[in-house]
Amino acid sequence: MRLAFRASLATGLALVFVIPQTIASAGSSFQRSPEGGLERAVSIATASHGRDRQAAVFQNFKLVGHSDLGGGIDFADIWAHGDFAYVGTSCGGNVSREGGGGVRVVDISHPTQPVLVSTLPNDRFTRAQDVVVRHVETPSFTGDLAVVGIQSCAGSGHEGEVTTGLLFYDVTHAAHPRFLSEWSLPQGSNGCHEIDLVQRPDGLVLAGCARQVFDQIDPETGGQVPGAVQLVDATDPAHPTTVASWEMPVDPFAGIGCFAVNFAHSIRFENGGNDAYVSYWDAGTVHLDLTDPASPVIVSATVIAPPDEDGDNHSMTLANGGSWLVINPEDFSPADCGPDFDGWGEAYVYDNSNPTNPSFLGTFSTPDSRSGRADGTYTIHNTEVALGRQFFSSWYSDGIVWWTMDDNGSSRQLGQFVPPASDQFGIPLVWGVYVDHVHDLILASDFGSGLWLIRPTGLKNF
Repeated sequence: MRLAFRASLATGLALVFVIPQTIASAGSSFQRSPEGGLERAVSIATASHGRDRQAAVFQNFKLVGHSDLGGGIDFADIWAHGDFAYVGTSCGGNVSREGGGGVRVVDISHPTQPVLVSTLPNDRFTRAQDVVVRHVETPSFTGDLAVVGIQSCAGSGHEGEVTTGLLFYDVTHAAHPRFLSEWSLPQGSNGCHEIDLVQRPDGLVLAGCARQVFDQIDPETGGQVPGAVQLVDATDPAHPTTVASWEMPVDPFAGIGCFAVNFAHSIRFENGGNDAYVSYWDAGTVHLDLTDPASPVIVSATVIAPPDEDGDNHSMTLANGGSWLVINPEDFSPADCGPDFDGWGEAYVYDNSNPTNPSFLGTFSTPDSRSGRADGTYTIHNTEVALGRQFFSSWYSDGIVWWTMDDNGSSRQLGQFVPPASDQFGIPLVWGVYVDHVHDLILASDFGSGLWLIRPTGLKNF
């Protein structure tokens, strides 16, 4: 017997694939992928076609520019560097699952007229959802370096054939990118889900890869597979090498909430790459000391576990000069558990003044995320910060939400931008957010409608 499980949220697709019964035997709670909420979101989007479309919302935001990025696929996360925005892509729908849409590179030097100038290609039947670009200077390479996380397209029928891992590109001349190298995971791996890149003060260029959830669970035993997080030396980006392979010692099926599974979801470097934070779904947001990147040491693990929360540590960022830790729980409870399970969740803020023991400060949520409404997906995805405590969060069908918090943990919403629903999905699905300090803009990526450039009212020089 084989059980159907929800597909990866990161695929952004409505599909179902199968996992051996032995996984279910090892952990009976593993009946839904934590990333399956997006399957629900996409099914909602499909059902929304023919309904009245949600009008665009401009609460304390001004629309500056927009690009559909050439269409033809579903879009993913976003980054910006200098005068260029970089937008990842997924697998292109729930039929062919062909992927191969590449990272779209957009000239935003004139923000009112963004221009698609190039693509960082990836292979057919793979997806290039996450991208990071940094300027680096090493004996082997000086210029702008892009790293792209590559995953297989689940449901394509070619998962075991494609190569997954990291792609490195020279984007010093972004309109004419140059492929440098590929760092590969073992054949058959699902790939690098969320990634990061940093050049440390000691000169080491370090890339981080949080592997896709099903790479972290043994399909025969249901036990933990070593190497949830990979650290890669890209000081010579033409010849990247593995520095460390790390995982938190956890039982994959000892999590909490509707989907009680522990796995590493994302990695983010801080403190110039001497530290990293790994968002470990139900097991907590794990602060790692990378003084010796070959031997990561756990500093703390911040666990979200009140009665109304699923855990679901999706991503994090530091705020208020590094003294606050913002955690984004990607909580799909209404989709996964029914509308009575206390809404879509909220953002959590912790006082990080003592990094060994962060203490709870407060939360923020939108009216929709406090509800069980089923005409969209109203969970937070990512948060980025400007001027210390101006928070901009990508919130799926709630678009981009601008909020802040006081020292006592009291939060309030300052603005909101919700793009028009795309023809492809029928509802807004904003996944990526980036604070563009060069142009004083907030950049947003929507699954169906592409890149949006917006400016918060009254906020300057951020």
